[in-house]
Amino acid sequence: MSELYLTDPWCYTRRVMHRAWFIALCCSVLATSCRSGERRRAPPAAGAQPSVAASVPAADAATPAVASEALPSADWIEVSGAGLLEQVKASGYKAVIVNAWASWCGPCRREMPMLLALQANLVPKGIGVFLVSVDEASSRPAAVTFLREHGAALPSYVAERPLGPFKVALNPNWPGMLPASFFFDASGKLRYHWGGEVFEHELLKVVDEFLAGTLVDGEARFGLIPGKVEEH
Repeated sequence: MSELYLTDPWCYTRRVMHRAWFIALCCSVLATSCRSGERRRAPPAAGAQPSVAASVPAADAATPAVASEALPSADWIEVSGAGLLEQVKASGYKAVIVNAWASWCGPCRREMPMLLALQANLVPKGIGVFLVSVDEASSRPAAVTFLREHGAALPSYVAERPLGPFKVALNPNWPGMLPASFFFDASGKLRYHWGGEVFEHELLKVVDEFLAGTLVDGEARFGLIPGKVEEH
C-alpha cells in the first residue's frame, strides 16, 4: 500500500478514520445482538410464513449486490503503466488526461463529477479522459458502484500490482499523492502533471494551450504546502 496512496496524508487519515469508525460500529452491533439474543422471541402466528427480510442478516441486507459479485471483466480493465500508455497511443485522441484515483480518497470523489462532465466537452476536441483506479481488490466494488452512480461510461481501468512500476511509467517524479492527473499527447509523452486535486479551469488552460500549440511542458504539485503551487 505504501507504493502509492498512503503517501497522501489526507486520504490516509480519512481511510484510518473510516476503519476506526467501522470497527466501533461493528462492536456496537455485536453488543446489541448479544443482548437481544438473551430475550426470548415471540412464537410466530399460526400459518404465518417467515419474512424473507427477517431471514437475512442485517449486514447482508444493507450491502449493495455489486459488493458480493465478481466484477465483470468488461467493466474493469487491469492495466500496467506501460499498457496504459499503449492504450493512450492507440486511442486516436490528440491527447489524453489520465486520472489516478481511489474510491476511499475524499479529494478524488470531489474531483470526479468535474472530470466526467469535462469529458463530454473534450472528446469532440480530440481530448480523451481515462480513469485509473488504484483501489485494492477489496474496495474495487465500491469504486465500480461510485462510477455507476455518477454515470461514468465504463469500462474503466485499475492499476496493476505492484504499483511501483505503474508510478514510474506514468511519471518517475510522481511521489504518489492522490488524486493525480497526467496529460499525455498522442505519442504517449507526458506533457503535464497535476499532483493533487485539480480544478476545471486549470485543466482547460493546459488543454487550450496544447491545442493552440503553445503548451510548455510542466508540473503542478498542490500537496507540498497548503496554498503553494510549484510549476516547472
